[in-house]
Amino acid sequence: MRKKELDDVDKKIIEYILKGKTQSEVAELTGVTLRTVQNRMKALEEEGYIIKLKEGYWVADYQKLGLTVLAVIFIDLDMDSKNKIDMIVEHMKTLDFVENVFEVVGSPYDLCLIVRYKDIEEYRKEKRKFMEWFRKNNMRINHLQTIIASKTYKNHRRTIIP
Repeated sequence: MRKKELDDVDKKIIEYILKGKTQSEVAELTGVTLRTVQNRMKALEEEGYIIKLKEGYWVADYQKLGLTVLAVIFIDLDMDSKNKIDMIVEHMKTLDFVENVFEVVGSPYDLCLIVRYKDIEEYRKEKRKFMEWFRKNNMRINHLQTIIASKTYKNHRRTIIP
C-alpha cells in the first residue's frame, strides 16, 4: 500500500500524463524506470487521483488533488485596452491555472475566464501577478468580477453532437 500524500514524483507523473506524455516519456522525464511509472500510475488510479478514460488518455480528479477553488472571472477592459484583446488572450493561454478563455458578446464584459486554484491564497497571489501584468503592458480594466464556485454538482464535457 502506498503512502497517503503525493510526493514530487507522483505529482510530476500526473502533470506529464495530463500533458499527453506516454508512460515511457514520463519515466525518462522523471528519471525513474518505466515499471515505477506503471506501478505508481496504477496506485494513483486506485486512489482516485487520476482516471483512465481509455488507453493512453487520463484525466485528473482535481478535488482529490487539492485544486478545489474553481472561479469564473469576467473582465471589462478600458476602451484604450480593447484593441489589445488578442495579446491578453494569448497571455491567458500560457497560464496553467486558466482552463478556458472566452471572448464575450451581449455583455458589458469583454472576456470570461474559467480558472482553477489550490486555495484562496493562490487565487490572491495569481490575481496580483495578473493585475501587475496588465499595468506593465499599459492596459486598464474598468471592472473585474470574480465568482467562486462553492460546490460542483456536475463536471462534464458535452458528448452529443446535434
